[in-house]
Amino acid sequence: MGQVMINFRLDEETKKSMEQACREMGLSMTAAFTVFAKKVGKEKRIPFEVTAECPDLRLARRQRCHGDFGENYGECGLGLARRRDRLELLCGEIRRSLTAVHVAIPASITGLPMEQIRLLCGDELKDKSAQVSNAVGRLFSGQDAGALEGKDLGILDEYIDGLSSIAGELLELERTLIPDMKSCSEGGGGFEEYGRRLAAVSQKFDSLVPVMRRYLYSAACTGGGRAVVARIRKAAAPVGTAYVLAALEGLEALVIREFDGLEEQAGVRLEGEYLQTLELTLQELGRAEREAGDVGEKAALCLRVINILTQVIAENRRARQEWDGRSLEAEVAALERLAAMRGETAGGMQPDS
Repeated sequence: MGQVMINFRLDEETKKSMEQACREMGLSMTAAFTVFAKKVGKEKRIPFEVTAECPDLRLARRQRCHGDFGENYGECGLGLARRRDRLELLCGEIRRSLTAVHVAIPASITGLPMEQIRLLCGDELKDKSAQVSNAVGRLFSGQDAGALEGKDLGILDEYIDGLSSIAGELLELERTLIPDMKSCSEGGGGFEEYGRRLAAVSQKFDSLVPVMRRYLYSAACTGGGRAVVARIRKAAAPVGTAYVLAALEGLEALVIREFDGLEEQAGVRLEGEYLQTLELTLQELGRAEREAGDVGEKAALCLRVINILTQVIAENRRARQEWDGRSLEAEVAALERLAAMRGETAGGMQPDS
């Protein structure tokens, strides 16, 4: 495809600041303008907000559009505003890193690893990044603060942590991959590890989908069973042993169903010594996984504690059911005696003739 020359004027200060920004991103000004032109042509819009409003009016309008997660909604509302801003910042960082890597790939470098990198940055990761941006936009668009405040913000923080990990990995790849590509001789190789790292980033994007789904269907952890589940999930976050995680899922389901009906003493003991022991064993398992220690032994300890917790909850439920049954039977027997004394049932006192 032929190329055309476009000339236009910029003031000197604007040119210098743009050149500096482009250098930091590993781009030339021509590449930056080309990216801009392609995005406008593809999306049929300016890829950023263009407005004549003053900053205060822009902020007010944005708050109205996003449900005004501001001080009128208290501390939780402020927390939502900070989380929204963090998510939007991370989405922007991810897009910038992917664009910087993609436009920096020289045509002179060939081979399967570089083709994989080109496809990942230009298509797969770009699409997944756009899906995340759209999900974040939908989350805070058309929702009132009350609806989001009623959800488990701990899960949203888990989503933010995952996105932050992706942004950090892509930034590190940008800082190392671009210089390596620039210094590579024509047709050079040695980019297999970069391809594997980008593929791992793609898998991290996939893992965010169920986290967002859990958040959307969650309820706030203000106490009781959901607070216990939140503690279990936090403790299990560093753990990767599949069968332990599967056992924890069963325990979480049991806690959600039964915990709020436990006797007060049983609930206190469960939240105290039992849950603390589980947290410690999960912590040890996570450490063993990181340090290539005896994972099997630590996992077995976790399963034993999970089994104890399951039995405690199940036995408390059985005892409660038996007690409820006995109480109801006693009430029925007392009612029978009362009715007999009144002569209102067979075998009771008969009225005078």
